[in-house]
Amino acid sequence: MGDDQSAPDEARTVMDLLAEHVPLTLLADLAAAEPRSGEILRAEGLPDDEWWQDSESPEPKTSHTA
Repeated sequence: MGDDQSAPDEARTVMDLLAEHVPLTLLADLAAAEPRSGEILRAEGLPDDEWWQDSESPEPKTSHTA
């Protein structure tokens, strides 16, 4: 870990990432925090509003082509 003077810079970096819409669970995983995002998902479940789905278009494809 850094010294006390690096803490404000680290906090600013985290806040900047959050401002750019980086998921908090990803930041927690990268920081090796517990519980892991998979555990959080199992405990909290998916949101009622599937905001990542576009109701006007078909479901997103999950397979990738090379």
